[in-house]
Amino acid sequence: MEKFLNEINKYVISILLFFGGFGFLMKYLSGDALESQPLAMLFASLSMIAVGVVAMPMVLEKLDQKMYKRLFAVGVLGALGLAYSVFYSVDEEIEFQATQKAVNATTIQRLKDIRSAQESHLAVYGTFAETFDSLLQFVQAEVVPVEYNMGSFHDTLPEIQSRENGYVIKRADIALLAEKEGMTEEELRDLIMEDMSPYKVRDTLFTSFYNENFKPEARQAQRLPNVSLDSLPFNPYTGERFVMKTGAVEVGRVWQPTILVQDPTPFGREKVKKDTLRFGSLAEAHRDGNWRN
Repeated sequence: MEKFLNEINKYVISILLFFGGFGFLMKYLSGDALESQPLAMLFASLSMIAVGVVAMPMVLEKLDQKMYKRLFAVGVLGALGLAYSVFYSVDEEIEFQATQKAVNATTIQRLKDIRSAQESHLAVYGTFAETFDSLLQFVQAEVVPVEYNMGSFHDTLPEIQSRENGYVIKRADIALLAEKEGMTEEELRDLIMEDMSPYKVRDTLFTSFYNENFKPEARQAQRLPNVSLDSLPFNPYTGERFVMKTGAVEVGRVWQPTILVQDPTPFGREKVKKDTLRFGSLAEAHRDGNWRN
């Protein structure tokens, strides 16, 4: 038994190298069209198997010094080659990750802009736009209500009493009221703004989603990149149109509109499974994005 164990100990290194080499080789061969393994894994697995063979006592006994030196030189060169391959692959991966992060950030912002426009469409009409053409028409149409307020109420003349006394007016009433009061429209407007007049303006104006959210001045205020309506429906890098689907689900006996918008051409390496950026769901009434930020 002791003799058997001593013999086995001579082959421990070779056995470990065989197991490691064949393990990496099987992992490499198990890759498919969607998730392939790097070529360096194949070289590393074959190298481990080759070293395991050379490290066997029966092989070492048959090697003369000249052959041993040759194998040693080949091993050193192979190790240097694999070391460079590892360094290059790590450096390449860091650069790839930085590029992927930048590409995904731009795509995510485009999806967020589409979502904001669709949420506004839902607030105005109670449904989502079914096509990008109808969504772009909505974005430019002046149908988004905006509350217009001028002047503030106070304890001596609260809102209810002001309305009863006819002091709450519309924006269009300012010119006529100024004429009755014997002053210019600008003078009355200034008095109302400075709370030096009993009149208060409470009105609802209509503007476009573009003016409120996509106009260059609005984007600059939000510290966001400018939006081009012509390119809004498309992936900013591939030019492929985003896939947009709408539907409805029943939630608490009430039908709720649903939407799903996703990128048809996600960024990533060839033959590697990619995560498709998207927001919303057709099975649930939510508009969450699957990105992390």
